[in-house]
Amino acid sequence: MTPGSSVVDTAVAAAQAAARVALDRFHKPLVISRKGFRDIVTEADLAAQDAAVAVIQSRFPDAAILGEENLAPEAGADRVWVVDPIDGTTNYARGFPIFCVSIGVVQHGRPIAGVVYDPLRDHLFTAERDRGARLNGSPIHVSEVSALPDAILSLDWGQSLDKRRRSLTLLDRLATECRTVRAIGSAALGMCYLAAGWIDLFFNLALRPWDGAAGQVIIEEAGGRITTPLGEAWNYTQPSALASNGRLHFVFDPYRVNE
Repeated sequence: MTPGSSVVDTAVAAAQAAARVALDRFHKPLVISRKGFRDIVTEADLAAQDAAVAVIQSRFPDAAILGEENLAPEAGADRVWVVDPIDGTTNYARGFPIFCVSIGVVQHGRPIAGVVYDPLRDHLFTAERDRGARLNGSPIHVSEVSALPDAILSLDWGQSLDKRRRSLTLLDRLATECRTVRAIGSAALGMCYLAAGWIDLFFNLALRPWDGAAGQVIIEEAGGRITTPLGEAWNYTQPSALASNGRLHFVFDPYRVNE
């Protein structure tokens, strides 16, 4: 975190406020609703989003905010705050201890700041465009792994059968070549783990805007690379992304991966 940055400071405060709500309800009975196939929301997601939004609006009253839980900004906003109150809801709802809060700040369609907070481990990942990426205030960088047999690959699953089958086909090709594979269950944390050098490759074919708005700037500021599977420039609104330390980057066509 850069001292004196009101945007990053606000995102940190908002993420921590949401995390307090999530922690207070963790391992307690939850009201769980279904938003779609394999897609759930808990009362904690809604309360955590309210807490994050309250902090942002207290400092930026006119802020345009995109939140996972049915919160959309007005069209045409130059700056948008992108909030995922609990990334890893399935983990959270089952008591599996891997989840986080993710808040990205997007200016003219490009993420300029990102905060991802894992309250169980007190891991605070932050980044600001052209100012580097940090974990709890210390700079982080992607790994220097350059050979696939030494690499740790991470992926997350889409809810749809088609996206899952394509992910499995690609995984079948890579898993025999890399050192090992991890499915974390939180796209935002997967991106941050790559930025910190803990994993070397990450792909997801079913991202939502709130999954990657913060992670994109954190990866790029840590020296990593994130693109579409075809190697083109990636935007946080696109569902399919491949991220790497740069040394292991490759391209593939997700629509031909089953052929």
